[in-house]
Amino acid sequence: MNEARTILVRYDEIGLKGKNRNVFEQKLLDHIRKALGGQGDWTLRMPRGRILIETNSSQAEGLADKLAYIPGIASYSIGEPVSTDVESMAKSGIETVARRLSGQSSLRFCVRSRRSDKRFHLTSPQIDFEVGSRIMAALSDQGLTVDLHTPEYILEIEVGATATFLYDHRHKGVGGLPVGSSGDVLCLLSGGIDSPVSAYQLIRRGCRVHFLFFDNQPFLGGGGNDKVRRLAKILNRYQYCGVLHIVPFEDIQVTIRDQCQPRNRIVLYRRMMYRIAERLALKNNCLGLVNGESLGQVASQTLENIHAVSQTVSLSVFRPLIGMDKREIVDRSKAIGTYNVSIEAQPDCCSVFMPERPVTRAKVDELERDETRFPMEELIVKALGNIETIEP
Repeated sequence: MNEARTILVRYDEIGLKGKNRNVFEQKLLDHIRKALGGQGDWTLRMPRGRILIETNSSQAEGLADKLAYIPGIASYSIGEPVSTDVESMAKSGIETVARRLSGQSSLRFCVRSRRSDKRFHLTSPQIDFEVGSRIMAALSDQGLTVDLHTPEYILEIEVGATATFLYDHRHKGVGGLPVGSSGDVLCLLSGGIDSPVSAYQLIRRGCRVHFLFFDNQPFLGGGGNDKVRRLAKILNRYQYCGVLHIVPFEDIQVTIRDQCQPRNRIVLYRRMMYRIAERLALKNNCLGLVNGESLGQVASQTLENIHAVSQTVSLSVFRPLIGMDKREIVDRSKAIGTYNVSIEAQPDCCSVFMPERPVTRAKVDELERDETRFPMEELIVKALGNIETIEP
């Protein structure tokens, strides 16, 4: 039987936005509509600050799964309408918990209710007790126990002014802010673990993140190019709209190798990358650059080297991983789905012509002297003129 279902979408940070709250809510609603698509039988409404997606039991799970990738959503649950009386709540609760118990030897659960309609004669704790005790009486012999502090399963009930819903287990969302509410940025995306995580961190803070990859196929082959295309595709599940730009970088690297001090190569590469990234960002109305730097993780990420690279641009440079250790970054990459692609064996652009002893405390005046030895502007213009742009 194809019964009615209601998916409750919750947000938290958006609710603190005061007079601008409506702008954030509308962006979130737009993203939900885009994620759910035009097919299927569902309606979306927003009564009193709650987002409700009304559908049927055959489609509810599939629609709910799509919500897991939308920044701005704190959590979501699939629910069913019930009559506003304890007996109806308990009857539906017994059926729902029994389905969850099926195939399990035990389950710790609790009931948590929210009484937004204060005219209902029981308080929220009283609803929890009355419904929970009836469920326990029916299912305790099947291994069901009550655990109010660390339950494995939470049955939620919302008693509203016009309807009452019983919600199945709450699913955690991405959180943060809706994409586009904070503007556009450009992420220097490599094929490694760190930069995709940085991009994700900015996406969930409301940024629309575009990507820039520096390619050196003559020396590295096409593997890195392929990896970055797949990483951008994974990240675009969270925003749908990030454009990938691929810049040929081999001429710049060969020139720096031939004309500059070997120990300065890595920092000089990155200074050129930043200059190119800033021009591309400004051309595309991006308000900042993003990278995957974590302080002290590798030789190029000391304070001195970060300073030497940052001063080549006037745009803000965001480093969301700067204080994270590698384990934290790896865990986040696994959670967002980029880890397995990132660890595929393929050297990145900066590994080409790696010096035996790269500088860890670069001196800006020394770098600037090295940069007078090659036609910087000519190389930048040539690289920008040969960008490959890939729309999502």
